[in-house]
Amino acid sequence: MTNGSLIEELEALPQERKAMLNRLKRVEGQLRGIQRMIIEDKPCSEILVQLTAARKAMHNACIEILKNYVRRCLVEEGKEEAPKKMEDMEKLIRTLLDISPNG
Repeated sequence: MTNGSLIEELEALPQERKAMLNRLKRVEGQLRGIQRMIIEDKPCSEILVQLTAARKAMHNACIEILKNYVRRCLVEEGKEEAPKKMEDMEKLIRTLLDISPNG
């Protein structure tokens, strides 16, 4: 981490990381909204619809993180990293299986 402020660090992030943080902030907002719905005793069916939407949003966030990981860590690294890449690829496959809807 640098000695700059958090705002400066956030502004210096690459666009794909900013997009990911924005996506996660939207999910965080969804979860806060669900908590509010529970406090306000909203109908169960409405809460479940929102929980399903939040789950899908989290799943999509996982997919985006993995796509960025593949792009940055596996594709852009040099060939001298081949053994490490295979290990990373195996870890990536395990992670994909973990986050799959049937996993």
